[in-house]
Amino acid sequence: MIKPARLRPGDTVGIAAPASPWENRSELLRAVAALEGWGLNVRLGDHVGDRHGYLAGRDADRAADLHAFFADPEIRGIVCLQGGYGSHRLVRLLDRELIAAHPKAVCGFSDITILHAAIAAWSDTISFYSIGAVGLGDRETSEFSRASLKRALFSAEPFGEVPHDPDAGYVRAIAGGRATGRLTGGCAGLLSASLGTPIEIDTRDRIVVLEEIELDVEDWDAILTHLLNAGKLADAAGIVVGDVKMKKSGYLTELSQEDVLEELLGGLGIPVLMGLPIGHGKHHATVPLGAMATLDADAGTLIVNEVVTA
Repeated sequence: MIKPARLRPGDTVGIAAPASPWENRSELLRAVAALEGWGLNVRLGDHVGDRHGYLAGRDADRAADLHAFFADPEIRGIVCLQGGYGSHRLVRLLDRELIAAHPKAVCGFSDITILHAAIAAWSDTISFYSIGAVGLGDRETSEFSRASLKRALFSAEPFGEVPHDPDAGYVRAIAGGRATGRLTGGCAGLLSASLGTPIEIDTRDRIVVLEEIELDVEDWDAILTHLLNAGKLADAAGIVVGDVKMKKSGYLTELSQEDVLEELLGGLGIPVLMGLPIGHGKHHATVPLGAMATLDADAGTLIVNEVVTA
């Protein structure tokens, strides 16, 4: 794996918007202030303020901002504005040779899953499934989430354990066991949507991290079943299920999230752990995708064994 450059005070990072636009300008201004508070210089993509309906500008312009940041040697990392929707529309437009030739720390989650998948498919570079720029500046974002991303980007030490939720640290082993492998994953529905495309997720011998927005339990069932039917979970080394909240219909006959995990993942013969704070919950622990990690479902731990920047 290629490790992106470690950030240091005085470095320059870019904010690009591959998916949805900001709602209020202050969201972007607070994001810039938060990054500057880490001692970084911030450059905005030329189109980061654009709007095209539910997208942060036209597809070609959003892709152009990413290309400009990857090509610019002064830009040491790229922090995506936020998720929402739109990254999948860029896959056909992105320059895979450019991305492969200029490995950089890319940060974001949710819809940015698609960009992480593209980086993994085209460049084997570690990227960071983390809060994005809007999250960094949001007054509702926990210090836990900010500190986790800062540690990933700035630390010269092995990344170590992906911490438990500081408010409710309970995790559960759906299936026990221990496995080591490189991390992959993200928002489960988008991973499912990557199948059959040039950025199809590779899960073989990997620890797959799955999370999702709040959804109906049958939709969660459908996503996992599709990944299973495509052979993308049985060939994994292990599975970590982060934040997934189920909508409640009130029917007593409804399966719970844990019922679905037990039925679909519990018999795969690999360790499966649920409950780490990864994704759309109050706290979001950064996950360095592509890094080597050890999952111990019985101990309830996911430990990244290496330094994730260079």
